[in-house]
Amino acid sequence: MKKKKVFVLLCVALLSITVLAGCSSANKKEGTTETTNKQGTKTNSDIRFMWWGGETRHKATVDALELYKGINPDITVKTEYSGWDGYFDKLTTQLAASTGPDIVQLSYTNVSEYVARKQLVPLDEYIEKGIIDVSKLSEATLDMYRIDGKLYAIPAGVSTSLLFYNKDYFDQAGVEYPTDSWTWEDYMKAAKELTMDTDGDGKIDVWGTAYMEDPAGADLTFKKYVYERGGKLWSDDLKSVKFNSPEGLAAVEFIKKPLDESIMPPMEITASNPQNVDDFQTKRVAMIIHYSPITQAYMSAGLNFGIERTPKGMEKEAFWINPSMVYSITKDSKSPEASAELINFLVNNEEAGDILALERGVPSNGLIRSRLVNTLSDAEIKMFECIEKSTSDDISNEPFPAGYMEIHALFKREFENMMYGKYTPQEFLDVVEAECNKILQKFYE
Repeated sequence: MKKKKVFVLLCVALLSITVLAGCSSANKKEGTTETTNKQGTKTNSDIRFMWWGGETRHKATVDALELYKGINPDITVKTEYSGWDGYFDKLTTQLAASTGPDIVQLSYTNVSEYVARKQLVPLDEYIEKGIIDVSKLSEATLDMYRIDGKLYAIPAGVSTSLLFYNKDYFDQAGVEYPTDSWTWEDYMKAAKELTMDTDGDGKIDVWGTAYMEDPAGADLTFKKYVYERGGKLWSDDLKSVKFNSPEGLAAVEFIKKPLDESIMPPMEITASNPQNVDDFQTKRVAMIIHYSPITQAYMSAGLNFGIERTPKGMEKEAFWINPSMVYSITKDSKSPEASAELINFLVNNEEAGDILALERGVPSNGLIRSRLVNTLSDAEIKMFECIEKSTSDDISNEPFPAGYMEIHALFKREFENMMYGKYTPQEFLDVVEAECNKILQKFYE
């Protein structure tokens, strides 16, 4: 309620300013509304907000913006939204021509790329002024977007990697369900016990674990295994890789271990799955480590499944939540302060949180996550609980380097080649290190 009063007061202030400004329209541009900000300078109150997503995200976002308009009638928000395909090409073209939006939704992995091009505005000023409140957000997620000491993005939602398990197979094998005290040793032991012939034809038809679609992605899974061993992915200045190390080699060997021990399906079987369908959905495996947003897909598949936090590390614990996507203000914004106010509304307003729900992942604001619990299914509630158990500010969550989206595709392709036998784990690291450094050099020459 306190935030609602703040917005009402802001509305009154803006209305008063507009009345005064109406006495002299000589300085107004046709088709725009000018307001006076806290510094007394005139700013255009039109805000362009650009995002990608499906129809449900579009509708929820537009509905939330209608709520904002009711609180701030003098602020006009122009929406630009599309699907994923071509989104970043369009954004890059606009920014290159200095016609970018005020607020942009970015992937949680590519903020550094736009910072390297000097296309985003630091947000620290608006946090210091109290315009953006980050007190209910995970400090670990914010740290990922602090580059050279400045913050460039606010997480719209969060996710993490979780352990999903098929209860029917656990019951059939007589294996106890996972708990949050499981270690990787417990996980591997259970995977062996859950690899079985369920129809009695003498052939394995259910495996203990799976080859996740992107096991080497340097955002959650590979990073977790490296962190658990005390390693790093990138140099402090983000200009070179650090994962070609004893810790990185141990992580790659661990990811490959289920294939070597035949407790995951052969690669040819996994490759035969329909697009966007994994081995857990086809009921070929009893367990899978996957990102939390997959919960809804598993619910739709009618699986009798449970969720638990990922197992504890080999040498130390490494748990944290990751942004699902982020909001940033571009260099082209003509209303950066008003844009900051809108970002704050989308992240922190409780009624907006009710409308947006899970459309950008689990809300980044912990209070709004708690508020949504009563509207969720049992599986979604368990997902929320595991995300809360995975939340930690103790770990140094590294930023992503510029060019990471290209690096991500490289990791995925070459890791798959290694799983098919093209490389040894060390050869994989050597190849990816060399290619990643070439990508990074394009931004830091």
